[in-house]
Amino acid sequence: MKIRELFNNDVQFDDNEWNSIENLLIERSFKKGEYLVSEGEVENYINLIIEGVCRVYYVKKGIEYTYVFALEHEWISSYESFNSIMPSDEYIQAVTNMKVYSIHRDNLKNLFSLNSKFSILERYVVNQIINDKTKRLRSFVIDSPDERYLELLKKKSNLVQNIPLKYLATYIGITAESLSRLRKRLVQK
Repeated sequence: MKIRELFNNDVQFDDNEWNSIENLLIERSFKKGEYLVSEGEVENYINLIIEGVCRVYYVKKGIEYTYVFALEHEWISSYESFNSIMPSDEYIQAVTNMKVYSIHRDNLKNLFSLNSKFSILERYVVNQIINDKTKRLRSFVIDSPDERYLELLKKKSNLVQNIPLKYLATYIGITAESLSRLRKRLVQK
């Protein structure tokens, strides 16, 4: 899918509007294990994933807690850091080799001054990020680990085969050993 088609899924841009956006997009590549942003850094970009998978995680007392997996055609950013221009308290790491198109904060502000359609695009991106975080929070409040795992299989089944078990386990909120038992139990059903 072409990059313009991805944007047009959210907001329809004419040729002049698209040229304004395209001139500000930065293509960036990350190898597996590299970071888009690390804790303590200020997030300067909103990124549209073109290829690959990344995870967003926190570290507390030396333990990593993955709370987002982002796939192709999804937006990713340490948005609180991006918005407040304060150091990030999370990491965004490439789980596979990745290619993203990024828009720098300053360029995004310049777009807003050109045309109100660009504000619509920003609202769409922000809403996607907030909705994803809200769904995750709700899942941790009302769903069991089994239900979270089954939902992950349903919505992002390709992750289960391609993501290390330790990342999947923290995403679900259990240990890797508990996830192994959970998977075995579900297979037996």
